Amino acid sequence: MDKIKILIVEDEAIIAKNIESKLTKAGYEVVDTVFTGNDAIKSGIEKNPDIILLDIKLKGEIGGIEAAERIKQQKDIPVIFLTSYTDEDTFEKAKLTEPAAYLSKPFNLDELNRIIQLTLFNHKIKKELVETKKRYQLAVEAGRTGVWEYIPSERKTIVDSGFLKLMGISGEGKSTEGNDWIDFVPIGELELINSKLNDLVSGKVDTYSFEHRIKRADGQIRWVISKGNLVKDEVSNKIKIVGTLTDITELKETEKKLKHYADDLKRSNTAKDNFFSIIAHDLRNPFHTILGASELLAHYSSDMSIEEIKETAQNIYRAASNVYNLLVNLLEWSRFHTGKIEVKKTQFNLCEIVNQVLELYSEQSERKKITVHSQCDDTCFVYTDKYMIESVIRNLVSNAIKFTPSGKSIEVVCKNLNDDFAEFSVKDYGTGIPKDIQQKLFQIDTQISTRGTDQEKGTGLGLVLCKDFIEKNGGTISFESEFGKGSIFRVTIPKN
Repeated sequence: MDKIKILIVEDEAIIAKNIESKLTKAGYEVVDTVFTGNDAIKSGIEKNPDIILLDIKLKGEIGGIEAAERIKQQKDIPVIFLTSYTDEDTFEKAKLTEPAAYLSKPFNLDELNRIIQLTLFNHKIKKELVETKKRYQLAVEAGRTGVWEYIPSERKTIVDSGFLKLMGISGEGKSTEGNDWIDFVPIGELELINSKLNDLVSGKVDTYSFEHRIKRADGQIRWVISKGNLVKDEVSNKIKIVGTLTDITELKETEKKLKHYADDLKRSNTAKDNFFSIIAHDLRNPFHTILGASELLAHYSSDMSIEEIKETAQNIYRAASNVYNLLVNLLEWSRFHTGKIEVKKTQFNLCEIVNQVLELYSEQSERKKITVHSQCDDTCFVYTDKYMIESVIRNLVSNAIKFTPSGKSIEVVCKNLNDDFAEFSVKDYGTGIPKDIQQKLFQIDTQISTRGTDQEKGTGLGLVLCKDFIEKNGGTISFESEFGKGSIFRVTIPKN
């Protein structure tokens, strides 16, 4: 199989070299690396790459957007724009060139590879769509178009063999009285079709063209484009409608696929942007606390009281714990979505895992003076990936403690639901979840990270990870919450 050929356009030599190295290691062929818009146009036309990675902001008289426009005028090559930051005006101008995707710098190889693969598939679908449209123009000759006439004054419909074939009926054409054609129209389309016909008969319009569904004789639903013209006999003043029906089912399916993959690409880009936002923001902040507090101890510990030293050490511990939890969630989420985590199911006692997690967080709950009530059935055995389930329980217990005020309690229950599923639940009497963000809790493309009752910082990835892990193991996760009164999260886990 031939290697995918890529042209790199990046005016920062070090960045360009880094991108070239990553692509080469990943098995792509870098046909050229250029630094200006003029060279991009020349190389794109002469070397005919499969994809162009093009920096929006290029030095020189021709920027990335203009270079993309000129290449597009001569070659049908998908362009992926590279950008560190783009203002709204530049973004709107870039959209006019219809790029395949945007890739924010810096990026990792896995994300770049996914976007390249989706771009190539997207481009293939677009080309197929163009070819489908060309085939549509030949539909009449290919026998996929039917011609019909309707005479309102006689309530007579005349159809040709192409029309009958479209409806799944054999024959050479026929004339029918009344509204026999209604049998071939799904109920939901009748109002639209009658409205178009009435507008034509009443003289409101002279012609129409619209899409609707038909129901063939074999029950199959197909999409057609219906066109009609009003024809008036100058002698008898009689009117009739002459129209065509053309099968466009393949075209509709192609459009549907194209939209699906475009939505996938958009979600992937959004998830990536939020992923790096979490890293850039939440990974940096705890280190400010750690560096500041450790510097204080290093230089002024001899002048500090025991209580001040203890408080500073606790600040360092909390900040380090936040960094550790963030890194764990980031690594687990990244490994899961790059296919590096495999589900390894074993049978184990769910109650034992729950007790281990509660022991792990006992210091945290005691420090906040939170009472943990647990009710675990020690006959609760499940058959799932032990590592993933433990990660889910850790996240849910940690969240319950985080959002419960000092002096209150949380309730942990582990029980058998039936022969097929066990249930783990965590109930708190804390802050609850506002209604406006409840629908976004499990979405990576909408970052939600709320501080706890003691200003504990979250990662914004915990619940996303829980949902991924539980569903991968054949279970479900749900919750109920009332703002100001608390929440309960329930997880069902397969037993077989």
